[in-house]
Amino acid sequence: MKTLFALFFSLLTLQLNAQHKKYNQFYQYGIADAFLAGLYHGTLTVKEMKPHGDFGLGAPDMLDGELMILNGKVYQSRSTGVTTVMPDTAKVPLVLTTNFKADTVFYINTVADKKGTFAQIDQYLTKANGLYAIRITGDFALVKTRAFPPVEKEPFLPLASMLDRQKFFTTENVSGTLMGFKLPSYLNSVTIADYHFHFLSADKTKGGHVTDVKVTRVKVEIANLTGMNIEIPQDAYYQNFDFKTVKKGDALKAETGIK
Repeated sequence: MKTLFALFFSLLTLQLNAQHKKYNQFYQYGIADAFLAGLYHGTLTVKEMKPHGDFGLGAPDMLDGELMILNGKVYQSRSTGVTTVMPDTAKVPLVLTTNFKADTVFYINTVADKKGTFAQIDQYLTKANGLYAIRITGDFALVKTRAFPPVEKEPFLPLASMLDRQKFFTTENVSGTLMGFKLPSYLNSVTIADYHFHFLSADKTKGGHVTDVKVTRVKVEIANLTGMNIEIPQDAYYQNFDFKTVKKGDALKAETGIK
């Protein structure tokens, strides 16, 4: 009897949580320009982050690789090429996430490079100033990712000044998921505008920030994000950061991995 009651209570709790779950609300912790300029200290735990989204991307504490959020689980891909599940106690300096629920679904069934893939997605993004979360799942002819090794000594250099430290990984004929966003230019500096994707292989052993991709056969799901919540770090590093030190063009260099 106790077992049946416990099972009933668990199912009821899951149902109530699902009813209160807010979908397609964009949540960001941290400010992009501050992170890109060298604020790599993690100040939000994975446990604190999870209620805000089950899908997204970000950066681990001290720039130790790349972060992916898929189906509620949080993964870390390091510069060693190793990908693992992040513990709830791990901290992050920057994360972009949402509880993902697709509004639009379409398929790409022919080989397309990154430019061609984005061009097809653009046809479905009808709002010039809209915020979109995008999940691309299926087979890829090529995925090129990168990850940084952790920083160690302060003062930390801006990300664009450490491009010679990034490690690239090229994987061919792989199944997996691209998780990312296309955000409007008016949010530039606060967040990362335009397309931004991270990758996680189907076997969860490979991942990272995407610098190039060629799709073979994929399902594209798009969520129109209707609200935005940006949480500001309260630590001394952020509160005393001088945004005037941010260099124009560093965001593009960091995104592409090209000096």
